Amino acid sequence: MNDYDPKLSLLRQMLALSIVNKMEECGFELMDNPRGAFGLSRPELAERVYTRKVGKDDRMSVRVYTTVIGGENDVPFEVRKEGKDAIRVCAIYETKDGSSRGIAKETRINRTGNIDDIIDRMHKRMRSVYKTAASGERCHSCNAPKFVTKAGKLCCAEICWKTDEQKRQDAVSYRHKSRSTRHRRRSW
Repeated sequence: MNDYDPKLSLLRQMLALSIVNKMEECGFELMDNPRGAFGLSRPELAERVYTRKVGKDDRMSVRVYTTVIGGENDVPFEVRKEGKDAIRVCAIYETKDGSSRGIAKETRINRTGNIDDIIDRMHKRMRSVYKTAASGERCHSCNAPKFVTKAGKLCCAEICWKTDEQKRQDAVSYRHKSRSTRHRRRSW
């Protein structure tokens, strides 16, 4: 088979169908509210995000951000056109307070080469992230999974050493910091 060319609509549709078929074959389910679907006037343009629970842990899942759009309102499945967009695979842990933490580092699958090769790379990354999430280290206090911080240290996903009030204060501080950073970027 020839290399995937994002300029050709037929090849974008073939890759999209291959991705959707692999998700179903591997037991992944389409998420109800995928990232990007909120507030869109045309939800068929939202990226399809698939998820699968890791083992018996209902709070941990592997997510695949597919770059597949369409499939609704008579719009055919198709991957997005070329750009910075790539298929992404990560493991997510839903904390007791409803927030989520990344457990396994997000990995990108660039849509280059043969369609079968792209699907094989995606499948390998899905298996790798699933294995990492399933076999990762757990907190000795609360049994939540641990993730690697920016400093390269292991940290409990529940941040169980802090009180609920301390966690709320951290969240408020983070949101305020994010807003001021965005404001500074716009003013340049």
